[in-house]
Amino acid sequence: MIDLSPLFGSPDAHEGTSCLFRVFPKTGRERWMLDTSQRRPWHLKTWPRANLRAKVIYNTAWALGTLGVHLPARLERYGVAPGSLYAELQDQFEHLGIFLGTPGPNRKFVVYAGRGDESYFIKVPVSAVSTALVGRETAALADLAKDPDLGPLVPHAHKIASHLALENIEGRGVGYGPLRLEELVRLHDMLVRRSETTRPLAVLRAEWQSEVPVGELAEHPQDVERAIITAQEAANHALDAISQDLDIPCYMAHGDFTRWNVLRAADGTARIIDWELYGLKPKWFDVLHYIVSHDLLVSRIPAGSIITRLSEVGRAICGTRPLREWWQQVTLYFAYQCLYYSAVYARQSDLHPQVMWQLGIWTEILHNLPGASEKITKAEVAQA
Repeated sequence: MIDLSPLFGSPDAHEGTSCLFRVFPKTGRERWMLDTSQRRPWHLKTWPRANLRAKVIYNTAWALGTLGVHLPARLERYGVAPGSLYAELQDQFEHLGIFLGTPGPNRKFVVYAGRGDESYFIKVPVSAVSTALVGRETAALADLAKDPDLGPLVPHAHKIASHLALENIEGRGVGYGPLRLEELVRLHDMLVRRSETTRPLAVLRAEWQSEVPVGELAEHPQDVERAIITAQEAANHALDAISQDLDIPCYMAHGDFTRWNVLRAADGTARIIDWELYGLKPKWFDVLHYIVSHDLLVSRIPAGSIITRLSEVGRAICGTRPLREWWQQVTLYFAYQCLYYSAVYARQSDLHPQVMWQLGIWTEILHNLPGASEKITKAEVAQA
């Protein structure tokens, strides 16, 4: 079991209470915890329902919860120390559920906490890396809240028990639903307008390197290590094919703009959550990520089909303008993904099976993008 002291306090505490938890799933890697005193599956409030499968599982679990029946789980008992985060939340909230996060250096716990008609998602960092990410999200939300256009589209941030707590916006006419391309472009343009800038590629690469998680490398089977190295090599080869003094159009991007982080309100506008990867990225990064993340992780379509889809999106966005700069931005997007996440996966011992698929598709796309083998110079972009 992972270290739960950020939630429950020291396991050596001699005072406190002992709580029995359901740990989900029953076998394999633990993902959620629910105090057995909780009748409803509040832990699943932390699970994005952005596709049909997730919605069916959630609705089934919620219906069973009305009868006090839960999905298969194992029972484990833990001590809750006085003054611990969970002890404070028990005093303040009626409903609690715990998501144990994605394994790796970015891991953090998320606690769903509800009382009456209000509820929150409380983020609990468990390492220096996740502490920095939560700090970044806190600063991003404070900044975005001041923006007259974007402020209404982000959740209100609070402090509960000294932790970042985000209001639960779902259920107030807000739910998961796909956005059309024109809506994606409009949201992208709102972010670009407030933060548009340029960076020489060499500088941008150095900034990306500074974002890479640090820490001890995990041991992986040879095929996993090879996939990680191959993805890094493909990314660096693609970036080396662009003049390092080329000014890259950039903006402060959401960074993880996916169907499970972008919801739709009753009035048709978007609501955007999870800003912890907010930072400087190449133009069109969020639009590309919204499309590619779904095609790759949900639809699981092959690399060639993703390239074809991105060609169609590029034509819709660029109109009659040449697509050279579009493909440059696409290249930068996939290069960043390969460099950042290969560093994350290299330090993550418990990898999801989809990681190999993801790294392989990213690498294949980088090798087959239009102009992938051609040197892109500053003069050529100016002519385009």
